[in-house]
This record gives sequence, structure tokens and C-alpha cells, in this order.
Amino acid sequence: MRMLVRRTIAAAEVSRLPVAFGAVANVWLMVLMARTEAARAAEGATASATSIGALNPVAAMIAAAAFAVGFMAFGAALNDVLDAKHDRAFAPDRPIPSGSLSTRRAFHIAFAALVVGVLGAIPFGAIAIGGALALAVVVLGYDAFAKHIPALGIVLAGLATAISMVALCPDTPSLLPVWLAMSQTMGVGLAAYLLADKRPKLTRRAVVLGAVGWVFWSAVLFALAYERNGGALIPAWFERPMLLAPVAAVVTCAAFALWKLRHARGAQASEKLLRYGSLWKAVVAASWLLVIDRHAEAAWVAGIAIGLAVVFAVMREAGPQIASPVGWRS
Repeated sequence: MRMLVRRTIAAAEVSRLPVAFGAVANVWLMVLMARTEAARAAEGATASATSIGALNPVAAMIAAAAFAVGFMAFGAALNDVLDAKHDRAFAPDRPIPSGSLSTRRAFHIAFAALVVGVLGAIPFGAIAIGGALALAVVVLGYDAFAKHIPALGIVLAGLATAISMVALCPDTPSLLPVWLAMSQTMGVGLAAYLLADKRPKLTRRAVVLGAVGWVFWSAVLFALAYERNGGALIPAWFERPMLLAPVAAVVTCAAFALWKLRHARGAQASEKLLRYGSLWKAVVAASWLLVIDRHAEAAWVAGIAIGLAVVFAVMREAGPQIASPVGWRS
């Protein structure tokens, strides 16, 4: 029983399941926006919105969740496999160097997760499968070399977030949420890198190059949004008064981060920030659902995110005790 619990916790840690729902919320957001577009834009709806609108809603959400979790777990497990030698020297408590999970098993998790991710894209059509393969290439590039180049790694992580959101509906006009999620990934990634005091150090040149990358991809998304919305950044069917909701969500999350981490430093603070960042993605996604008048879905996304955060917090505390219970000392 103890070994099973230890291996289950290790597999969840390697695949980053505690932070996967942020990615799921972002992909669900795009699917629900496409369905809303299909219902409201009628003949003016894009091809992907029409296709997604024709899918069974439950099946579409399950497939989208499989796509998001699959690629999140693929990137995370592959990262641990490639970093196994480094972690033995600098992070011996990680699942692979600690012996909780073998390198071979972690590779199996990465491969299975990639298959799940691609299978999740199949119901959305051939273009979505192409988007999934493009996402796999970006994730592989990040894990293989980009993460060792701070400016490139942070930008590529943000780009992976953007691709994951548009892969299932590549012609979507709802690109402002994609830009915000991409920017959030880059910002949280930069802050986590600095908190952990990682090597190589961020130089002024690296910061400038990273900023240039963010500006470039921001310009690409804004230009596409402007073209697809006939001279506007958001579709006509967005509830414009509710645009304050995402702004409020971002400001609240940023203030919460500053408060929680005001005295924190080191790898533990960095990991905390990444966990908070996943929760914020779900909260911001829920706020965007309010913009398209999906109040019930917004409540569900926010509720699931908070519930999962509590469950995994309990697992982090109770798991080690179950795996290695404290004994009486005489």
C-alpha cells in the first residue's frame, strides 16, 4: 500500500497533475467560445466554430481536457527524463533521483501522455491534429534546449500556451484571451526563474530579447484579432461591460502573489508561484466565460480549480505520512 501511494504521488508529480487544470481551463475556454460563436454569429461563424458547435458538448469537453492534460503531462514528464542526471546532483528529492519513479517509467508516462493529447485533438478535425503536432514540436524544443536559454525558454513557454489554446480552433477571432494567457505564462515563468535563482543568470540582454519575443508574438496575435474581427480586437458578440472581469481577475491574482510571496525566496517559493499561476489561469478563464455570458460554466471552472487546489494541498501534506508514517519513539 505504501509503495503504491509513493508511486502514485511520484507519477502525479512527474506529470504535474496538480497544475494541469490551468491548461484544461484555457482549452475549455476556447471550446466554449467557439460554441458561443457558432450560436451567436450564425452564418458568420468560422469553420472551426461551426465544427465544434456540431460536436456533442460533453464529448467535446472531455476530448479538450484529454488534449490539455496530455500535452501538459508530456512536457512535464519529458522534462524530468531529460533532467534526470542534473536532478541527481541538484534536486535529489525529485521523483526520479529519489528512486520513487524510474527513468523508464517516467518516459512511459511521457509517451502515453503524448498519445492521449493527440487522441484528444482527433474529434476537432485534421487541422487540430496538425496543431497538436506543432505543439508537440514546441514542447520538445523547450525541454531539449530552450529551457537552458532563459530568454528563449520563457518565450517558448508562452508560445506553447498560445498554441495549446488555438490548436483546436485555429481560425478563432477570440484572440485577446490567448494573448492574456500567453503573457501570464511568460510573466509567471520569469518571476519563478528569478525566485529560484536559476542558472544561467538572467542578463540584461536576455531580458531585452525576452521582451522583444513577447512584443513580437503579441503583435502577431493583435494583428490576427484585428483582421478577423473587422477592425476590432474582440468579437462583436462579447459582452463588453463584462471585460472588466478579466482585468479584475488579473489584478487580484497579482496582488495575491505579491502578498503570499513578499518574504519568500528560493526553489520552494518558485514552485509555489507556479502552482498559484495554474490556479490563476483557471480563475482568469472563468472571468472570460462571464464575458461571453457563460455564468454557469464560469462557476464550474472556478469551483473545480479551487476544489482541486484543496485536494492536492491535502495530498501534499498527507501523502508522505501515508507513504512513510511517523512511528513512536521510545
